[in-house]
Parts: sequence; C-alpha cells; structure tokens
Amino acid sequence: MGRLILISNRLPVTIQDDAVGQNGQTVNRSSGGLVAGLDPLHLNGDGIWIGYPGTDPDENTRKLLAGMRLDPVIIPDSEYTGYYEGFSNGAIWPLFHYLPEHCNFDPSAFADYKRVNERFAEKILEHAKDDDTIWIHDYQLMLVPSMIREKLPSARIGFFLHIPFPSSEVLRVMPQREELLRGLLGADLIGVHTFEYTDHLSRSFRRVLGHESRQGVVNLSGRKVRIEAHPLGIDVESQRKAAYSDEAEQILIRYKRNISDAQVILGVDRLDYTKGLPNKLAAFKALLDREPRWRDGVVLIQIAVPSREAIGSYRDQKSEVERLVGEINGLYGRPGKTPIQYIYDSVSPDELGALYRLADVALITPIRDGLNLVAKEYVAIRDDGAGVLVLSEFAGAATELGEALRINPWDVQGTADQIERALDMSFDERNERMAPMHRRVVENDVHRWVDRFIRSLGSAGAEISSTPPMLHSNVLAETLAGSFASASKPLIMLDYDGSLREFTPRYEDAKPTDEILKLLKDLGSLNGAEIYINSGRDRHTLGEWFKGLNISLIAEHGSWARNKEQSEWKRLGPPPDLSWKTEVRSILSDFVSRTPGARIEEKSSALVWHFREAENDIGKWQSLDLTTHLENTLVGAPVEILTGSKIVEIRQQGLDKGRAYSIVEAEQGPFDFVMATGDDRTDEDLFAQLPDDAFSIHIGQGGSLATSSLSSPASVRRLLALLVQARS
Repeated sequence: MGRLILISNRLPVTIQDDAVGQNGQTVNRSSGGLVAGLDPLHLNGDGIWIGYPGTDPDENTRKLLAGMRLDPVIIPDSEYTGYYEGFSNGAIWPLFHYLPEHCNFDPSAFADYKRVNERFAEKILEHAKDDDTIWIHDYQLMLVPSMIREKLPSARIGFFLHIPFPSSEVLRVMPQREELLRGLLGADLIGVHTFEYTDHLSRSFRRVLGHESRQGVVNLSGRKVRIEAHPLGIDVESQRKAAYSDEAEQILIRYKRNISDAQVILGVDRLDYTKGLPNKLAAFKALLDREPRWRDGVVLIQIAVPSREAIGSYRDQKSEVERLVGEINGLYGRPGKTPIQYIYDSVSPDELGALYRLADVALITPIRDGLNLVAKEYVAIRDDGAGVLVLSEFAGAATELGEALRINPWDVQGTADQIERALDMSFDERNERMAPMHRRVVENDVHRWVDRFIRSLGSAGAEISSTPPMLHSNVLAETLAGSFASASKPLIMLDYDGSLREFTPRYEDAKPTDEILKLLKDLGSLNGAEIYINSGRDRHTLGEWFKGLNISLIAEHGSWARNKEQSEWKRLGPPPDLSWKTEVRSILSDFVSRTPGARIEEKSSALVWHFREAENDIGKWQSLDLTTHLENTLVGAPVEILTGSKIVEIRQQGLDKGRAYSIVEAEQGPFDFVMATGDDRTDEDLFAQLPDDAFSIHIGQGGSLATSSLSSPASVRRLLALLVQARS
C-alpha cells in the first residue's frame, strides 16, 4: 500500500512575513473543517500535502514545510490572479452557484487556470508512484485528475468537489465545459455533497461528452469512474470544546447582558453573493413591518465574514448589505436598542461557539450553497434542545437536516413566516426537531467523512485499467499460436462490427466479405475449436450472413444464441418486458425526422438509433439530446441506454456479452484456451467476465480491460489467419 498524497488549493498552514522584515516568516497551522478532517490522515501517515503557500516561502520556511511533509506549489502572481480570481472565482464559482450574470469566461484567465493546474500536476508527479493514493480537492483543480492519469495510468485518484455541481443546462453556458468534465474523468472516484449533484454530474457527462453514465458510474473504454455523494461533516469535538471554553462563557455572559430578554436570531455567512444576505434582511424587515411585537422582542446578530474584497461584485454586495442594515436599524432602532447587530469581521471559534449557544434561531438563507457547515455547527452545539434551525432548501445540508424549518430565500414573505414560526415554537417541538439532527451530525462527523471516502476510493482502485499495449498481428500471433495449437478445447469469441469487419456508412452494408467468410470457414473447420460471433446485430441478419458455416452465433448483445449444431435460435434468459418499446420507438422516430441521415434499427430486445449517415456535428448533438430525453423518460424502466460508434441503443436490462459468455462457458466449457475481441463499450462487459488466463483484444485506441490491442479489423483478420495456420 502506497502513501496518501493530498492536494488542495492552499496548504493547511498560514505563512506570515514579519512586519519589520527582520525575523523572517512565521508558519501557523490553519483552521477549518477540511483541515480538521484531513490533518489526522496526513499527520498519522507518511504522505505529502501539496498546495499553494500564499506567499513565496523563504529558505527556513521551506525547510520547515518539508519537515511537516508539505510541498508548496510556487505560482507567479500574474498567473495566480487569472487562475484564482479570474477563472476559479470569476467563472466556475458563480456558474456552479447558478449565477451566470456574475460570470466572466475570459480565455486568458482559463489559460492561467490550465497552467496552474499543470503546475500542481507536475508537483504531484514529483512524488507520486503507481501504488500511491492521490486525493485532489475542489473546483480550482478540476483539470488535474486527467493530467495525472495521462502520466500515471494505473494511479488511484480521488477528487472531491466542495461546491454545488449544476444541472447540465446551466453547465452548458460555460465555453470550457468539455475541458472541465474531461479533467474530472481522470479520477476513479468523484465525490460531491448530495445525490442531486451526483445526478447533475452524471447527466453532464452524458449530455455534454456523450459518455454512457448510469447509477453513478461513467463507463469509459475499459475504465469506470464512480460518482458518489459524501456530505462533509464537521469536527464536532473541536467545535464543542470552543463553545464551552472559559472564554466562550465570558463572551456569552456579555452578550446576554447587552441583549436582555429579547430572542436572538443568528446569521453567520461569508459576504458572498451566493449566501442570500439581502434576501435574509428583506425577510427580517418584512417580519418587523407587519408584526410590531418583534421590534423589541428579537435581535438579529449577523456576522458577515469578509470575502474576496478585490472582486467588484463582492464590494457591491457589501454596499447593498450595509445599506439594508442601516435602513432597518434606522426604521426600528431606538436608543439602547438595535434590531440588527452587524459584525463585518471574522470571529474567533470561542465567540462563534458562544453565539451558537446564545441563538434561539439560526437563520441560514443561501440562494445556493454546496453544503453549509454553519448549519451543522449550530446543530452540534445545541444539544440542549432549545434552538431552531431555519434553513434554505438550496443549501446542500438541507438534504441531511430534514427537521429544520425550510425556506425558499426568494420568497420574502414565506421566509418571514418561518422566522416567526421559529420564534413562537414551543420547547417540546424545538427539542423534537433538534434532537435527531444533533445525533445525525455527531455520528457523521468530518472524520467519518474522510474514512468513508478513502474506503470507497480504495475499492474504486479495483476498477482501474490502463491502455493495453498496441501490438502487430504477427507479434500477437507468436504469443498465442503455441497455446492455441496445443489446446484440446479452445474458444474464440469474435465481435463483428468494428472488430472483424470495418464500419460502413450504412449499417446494413457491412456484410461479410469473401475474405471474412473464407476465414470463418477455415476457423470452423479446425478440429475441437469453438468459434463464436458475439455481436449486437439482430439474429435474423447474423443467421442470413453466416448460414452454412460451422460456427456458433450470439445476437443482440447476449439475447439470443444459435449453436453450430442447431438450426433454431435459443433465447438466453427469460422473455423480456418490452412494454417500453412503443414509447421509445415514438421518441426515436421524432429524432429521425429532425436528423437527416438518422435511422432506426429494430431488434427483439432493443431499439437502435443510428446516425452514421448524418452530418457529424448534427448527429452528435442530436444523439446527446436524445440520450438526455431517454434518460428522463425511462426512469425506472427495465432498460439500459448505451452509446456506441454513431449509435444510441436502448436494450433490455441485464443482457450483455459477458453474460452470454458465462452461459456458453457453463454449457460447453471448460475451455483450455479463450480469446475474445471487441472494439467498444459493449465488449468491455465480455472482457470483464473472462477468466484471468484468457486473451482479450481491444481493437483501436483508448483504454480497455483487454490485455492487448490491435489497430484495425484488418489486423484482426491477419491474426486469425495466422492462428488457423498454427492449428492446422
């Protein structure tokens, strides 16, 4: 087992230059939920943590960082500005939070983003070995996984996104959408906070890139990428330690003395346009406007943590928030009484803990938030059952904290209603709602989050495959000839389209040539050899094309089989449920009408939409639209949607070439030599099912579970001819 290499935008330390310039630099460990979770993993292991140090470390600081197993990525200021402020926070952040009006898709900023991602990848490759585990964090580094995968094909790579992932319709706004998605596909496991984000990510891989993606797995050629929801937890122990410290007790007494008998609503937010602060203030004002009893009966303490002050939209947000605070305090404040206590600053963990204990209501109103740890921190501290959580439905934490009072922050009056409901709530109801949330947050803390992700990433490593070596047919024949010639019962299982026969513009024109028919005749005459064509073609076509040959046939990806000694086709498995076909046929017909050159192929257990004759860009675009439509329409139907070479196939669930091989092996095996060929995603099911000593051959470029590859159908035919000679 190798080391764990952690990668984040910033190192888990803060480096400060001495103000006088005589004492060099000081290095302090950073705080925060992510650092709290990853620190034990790093400190108790022997791995490396890679990140930007925030400043150029001097010689002594570099030595100190090396002793802490922290390796800084040095980034020129000009590059960092474009990478961080320009693209990360000027394009990805607002778009992924559904705010395209704040986006600036500057090509030069993306160039900086790409170059900085390359710097991170180069630094990782200085340390990483094949057996290491690499865990990359967040939206600033979305290109890094594929950069590592290209250089270390067998590496185990995890990626975690700590912000929302938007719907494919929103993502498509971004000009660089394909580069970001391809970057993520270098990972073996992509973690996000909620199941909604996993769904959005899966659909984007299909809708934007055309990759088959279902049930949280993206099927690449020979490799699977898993997408899983792992909501981040908090460091419960450190939060509670701070909240009940001696300093927190003094702060709590001071606040209670100043506020007197009014109820307290607490807001804790970075001053970011995603946090919905203007919406929150508007709802609070609406409550005071209509209910005079609360003008003296409640105080809103709003902590606004400074954030990205160099960005204009953030400065505008600050001005708007301060204007609203001034307006509300001007309307309803009086000497000694201020409805809103506005704190534009960071607060210490002790003060924050004291405020959590003080607050009767935590009011969290983001218009979009990846998770929101403040909600969990409040719940973790309030084990007295006296608090109420009012939480935006657009915060990722809302999926875990179902007992909270949910609000739509855009509904000002509805939010005001829920605030009032929280203020009037009885202690019994408060306790009934808070207790299960408290238990859930404590049980699923940040340390459990780390453990679950690492364990899941470890199991994902079993699915890693690399690009098989591309061999010449003569070289491969030398490897196989001896085993094939001496085998008493060999099996050769051949894919047809794209493997034995080249693709043709019209799929019905790909009839076997005289060369192929003679080759199959020669193979079928070999004593003791079992020869199968295992194809996605329908059984009638295969039966017509290969009649009279001493070979067996499997049709429609394992739906039907015909042994060479039999004249009738046999269905493999029970009769399928084809109730979906009528609706799907109508959908495919609609897409045929809008895509010149597209056609429908009917199979007994499948329907196929072909677009090989369509203009390339139109056909590709329509195929992506079709798969998205089918995905939405066929939720719960017993089907699988496959994308192949210029096709979209909808087939009965549970039928594949690997299953067909297992049936053949059970009925006719064991075989002492097994060879199989294939060129696309459907053949990977077969390669995955083969025994360890089988010879599997992928045709074409790209990754595969196959043990070797050939360049073309012509090279497959040359290989087969050489094997015939060897056994003859």
